[in-house]
Amino acid sequence: MWNDEKEHLDTMERLAAKHNVPHTVFSPIFSVAAYALGVGTALLGKESAMACTVAVEELIGQHYNEQLKELLADDPETHKELLKTLTRLRDEELHHHDTGVEHDGLKVSAL
Repeated sequence: MWNDEKEHLDTMERLAAKHNVPHTVFSPIFSVAAYALGVGTALLGKESAMACTVAVEELIGQHYNEQLKELLADDPETHKELLKTLTRLRDEELHHHDTGVEHDGLKVSAL
């Protein structure tokens, strides 16, 4: 999953540069928060880390689906390559979700 995530970040960075999308001023905060979430849940154990993975990847999959719907509604032919890329990334994220489920990510319950 780690290698996929590094590749996803690289892909999104390239797309942002290609389409002149600026970083938000909150990007450093998001990076620290994401790292802390990963480390924090890992410290709680494998099941907690996998529960976090399941929750995060589910949300990311939903976000990709919303973006894909918007692009399809706008002009599928114009966005053909972007749709292909985002669909691949979404599918890989959902595979991470499924990996989390397979590794007991649903065994952790909220208190």
